[in-house]
Amino acid sequence: MSNKISFIGLGKLGLPLACVLASADNKVLCLDKNEHILNLLSNDILPFYEPDLDKLMSEVKHNIVGYTDSYRKAIETTSAAIILVNTQLGDDGYSSDFVEAAVSDIAINLKLLNKDYFTIILSSTVLPGTIHDKLIPLVENISGKKYGEGFGFSYVPDFVKLGCVIKDFQNPEFFLIGANSDRDYNITKSIFKGIHSNGCSQHRMTLEEAEVAKVALNAYIVNKITFANFLGRLCEEMDNVNVHNVTKVIGIDRRISPYFFKSGTPYGGTCFPRDTWAFIKFARDQNLEAKNLIFAEEVNELVYEHIYSSLKEYDDIGFLGISFKPNSPVTIGSPSRRLIKRLLKDNKKIHGYDKIQESYDNLNLDIRQYKTPQECVENCQIVVIMHPDSDFGILDYGNVEVIDSWGIINKNGVK
Repeated sequence: MSNKISFIGLGKLGLPLACVLASADNKVLCLDKNEHILNLLSNDILPFYEPDLDKLMSEVKHNIVGYTDSYRKAIETTSAAIILVNTQLGDDGYSSDFVEAAVSDIAINLKLLNKDYFTIILSSTVLPGTIHDKLIPLVENISGKKYGEGFGFSYVPDFVKLGCVIKDFQNPEFFLIGANSDRDYNITKSIFKGIHSNGCSQHRMTLEEAEVAKVALNAYIVNKITFANFLGRLCEEMDNVNVHNVTKVIGIDRRISPYFFKSGTPYGGTCFPRDTWAFIKFARDQNLEAKNLIFAEEVNELVYEHIYSSLKEYDDIGFLGISFKPNSPVTIGSPSRRLIKRLLKDNKKIHGYDKIQESYDNLNLDIRQYKTPQECVENCQIVVIMHPDSDFGILDYGNVEVIDSWGIINKNGVK
């Protein structure tokens, strides 16, 4: 028998996960407050680009029962709701305003409809302790129902990357459910059953443990990235040392592994900067100082300044890669965006290339756009390779200076 579920939040992570859950034979009612997104989806138009999302949506259309902005309809017709709305960085770590708004709307309708039992499954990233300290009391106060009797909570954090969201949802390294009751765990497990095609390990934890695990994982990755970048700066000051040869060998050690251990450009996007500072806040709440992450932020700034100081001496500057990472149109938190804005203030001419056209639209800055990376290179005095794309390694750079932090080009005299 199919589960009937609501999915709240149809953004760049939410919509793909809703479709993945529909592919596992769940009947999914999709909810969002953005009227523009709902209108597009109702007319079979994707509101953004994500690899393979169009194909998956066409395959699961029969299990998407509708698109709505009505919480009443969602709560009335389903037995569980998954929340994956945006979590912003706030003064106290994360701002959980969007999460609390969604939970409040659920609680209001639980009271109006007097449901017997309803499970709230959170996938948005929150500070550890948020569900127990904020969200459960919020539902109890609004709905008049008691946690564990009239409603339940579980936490299923996502560990996915934009540009390969569907692949990561379907083939995770592991799958984690945070639940403090068997009832909520079993309901959540039933909903997510069948979405993983790789036989990954599954783990049950408490709500609080799952919240810590999500934030801690990203914080640890940031440590790996920034150590590799700091090592890159050290090696750059030495003769006859290629940092990529060093990190490649060190990464063979199973205690380290090669993943996210490569010197390159600064980290960016929405998750890493947000989760780093949220973890620092979480540590301070426990009267501890996460000095390793404070150092990681300092190293990230060091890498930014190093690239900027190398570029500012030129008038025509090219960026190969505009978005914050390959195969994604997202420019929020993009290292390219930050550098471009600063260089435009210096009255520099900026040339850019990105594989995804939508990246230029999202950037919304005055740069010269090119359809091929070669065209971009030919109009510049210096080019910085911002994406680790092997296609950039076969271009003819001629006499153009190149900043190749990723080691894409195997060519003497090019750094």
